[in-house]
Amino acid sequence: MSIERLKRFQGCLVGVAVGDALGMPVEGMSREDIKRSYGVLREMVDGLRPAGNITDDTMQTLALAESIAELGEFNADDAIRRLLNWYRTDPFGIGIHTSRVMELIDRGVNWREAVERVERLYQPWTAGNGSLMRCSPIALRYCRDIVGLIEFSRESSSLTHANLLCRDACAILNAVLSRVLLGWDKKDALSFAMEVLAHASHEVIDRIQEAIHKSPDEIPTSGFVLDTLECAIWAWWQHDDFEEGLVAVVNLGGDTDTNAAVAGALLGAQCGLDAIPQRWREKVRWQDDTTVIDKCMTLANRLYELAMSE
Repeated sequence: MSIERLKRFQGCLVGVAVGDALGMPVEGMSREDIKRSYGVLREMVDGLRPAGNITDDTMQTLALAESIAELGEFNADDAIRRLLNWYRTDPFGIGIHTSRVMELIDRGVNWREAVERVERLYQPWTAGNGSLMRCSPIALRYCRDIVGLIEFSRESSSLTHANLLCRDACAILNAVLSRVLLGWDKKDALSFAMEVLAHASHEVIDRIQEAIHKSPDEIPTSGFVLDTLECAIWAWWQHDDFEEGLVAVVNLGGDTDTNAAVAGALLGAQCGLDAIPQRWREKVRWQDDTTVIDKCMTLANRLYELAMSE
């Protein structure tokens, strides 16, 4: 067992939860509003939920991770069943698009038909970041199987988001993430992803190429899937320190919980578990449940075993 690699796996899932919780209280605020209220936000503070609470970003990620961990592989029908169970808990922070799809499924519509119906009715306004936020377990499981990784990244997006931009964004993020988990340096990881997904939507490729050269003031932060992808790639590329990278993302404002969750997956995989501040890890919870980080660790360990066994 490679302890360093295992810590990358752990850092990835814990990074999602920590990023989500750090960004939760300032979601929807502008960078100017955050600066006025907090100066530079570096700690988990109260928002619509008490400090340290996670949102739909982490809950969906854990649902997907649990499905893969128990079955040993990605299974769309099992994953959507778990997402439906989560939806029935009246989840905090669920996005409009995801809610539309899940409402139809809850009423008995086949999940594939529900996704197609929502895509047809609401396009082009269907390219939100709701599938990108949860896709990292695919990279954890299939980091050594790039064909499976690309296929299942796209299919995991299609559980709720069938828009081509969403599917390609999940695939290219996970391609980068897979190399980071295996210990590649940033330049090689990015080049690999661009090569294996050269046929992806040109909008996705262009955004990644632009992201690494931008200043913080130029980074978009909305809930559009390519904005979140660009924000996460930028944070990972520009920062070698987990805390500084995540603080930078959250203080940009916008869709802070999701942007930080996705960036947290990349930064956590890059820097490893030990780089994630203990004061943040100790504060993460869902309502009164303090076992969120333990769940992340257990699932990361299992996905590591599955990935390394191939």
